Amino acid sequence: MNYDLVGIGNALVDIEVQVDDAFIEEISVTKGGMTLSSASDQEKVLNALKSRPHKLSSGGSAANTIHGASVLGAKSYYLGRVANDDNGKHYTEDMRTCEVGFIGPGSDDEGTGTCVILITPDAERTMLTNLGVSTMLHPDNVDETIIRDAKAVYVEGYLWTGDETREAGLHMAKLAKQQNIPVAFTLSDAFVVNTFKDSLLDFIQWNVDILFCNEVEAQAMTGETDSRKAFDKLLAWVDTLFLTLGSEGSLAGKSGHEPVQVGTFPVDAVDTTGAGDLYAAGALYGLINDRNLTDSAIIGSYCAAQVVSHMGGRLPTHSYTRVENILTEYRKHHPYKPA
Repeated sequence: MNYDLVGIGNALVDIEVQVDDAFIEEISVTKGGMTLSSASDQEKVLNALKSRPHKLSSGGSAANTIHGASVLGAKSYYLGRVANDDNGKHYTEDMRTCEVGFIGPGSDDEGTGTCVILITPDAERTMLTNLGVSTMLHPDNVDETIIRDAKAVYVEGYLWTGDETREAGLHMAKLAKQQNIPVAFTLSDAFVVNTFKDSLLDFIQWNVDILFCNEVEAQAMTGETDSRKAFDKLLAWVDTLFLTLGSEGSLAGKSGHEPVQVGTFPVDAVDTTGAGDLYAAGALYGLINDRNLTDSAIIGSYCAAQVVSHMGGRLPTHSYTRVENILTEYRKHHPYKPA
């Protein structure tokens, strides 16, 4: 089977809990960021919150993106590792229900990775991640036949936290480049950028065609404190760039062209988990279906708005899946000129 979009990343089951800001301060983690954690540390946090409701769902940054693209109609495949445990089975069933290609549980002793996501009243998400068996993703897991004839591949920056996982991402990108398949990449988190900046810079300049990031990541990557200057510097490294700006929308640019700014869709934000992931899903869906840069950014903006309107990092079932409906909805709020 040929796939439109193939992604690779850490396969994680999300455990979401609503907390107050005082709890984030109490456990001494960076609000809005990702902190690598052990299973025992996660358990301590969850025990402190056992009186509060928990939501269990499949997650992982690139997985959210691939899942979202599939909901929109792309034939998608996801490369990630889960264990043969309850979480791994739940994860596999969730991906396959949405018709995302996924290999399923392995025979690994180590458990499926989990991410405890703490949601504060301002809808910000703070993540405590235990990678589990996802750290065992390696280049041999990348099947060249799955990538063949894809319209794009998508790699998450979180893979840089492990040597084998990073090599798996590099391997997929190189296979794609050999076949002239566009490589899309997300910087994922400022922690990742600050820790692995030199390696990321090398990877981006030599392998990446389409780059996704938010303001904090862009500033960390470039050393610029001004988002527009950071945008310009990043665009000199890649062909296509999408920079999300939170409530200010996003900037999209293509090498040699003037950038376009796209606004947001008005929603009441409940949980920002997956906002960047789903933005990438919409934008990539637009690009692989030959939509122009503005339309692609609008689809991304719509998907981001939809995902923050409820708990969890996946598109709500009531979301529009027809592009024309999304563009019509956008024009109600933002008159625009196609790029």
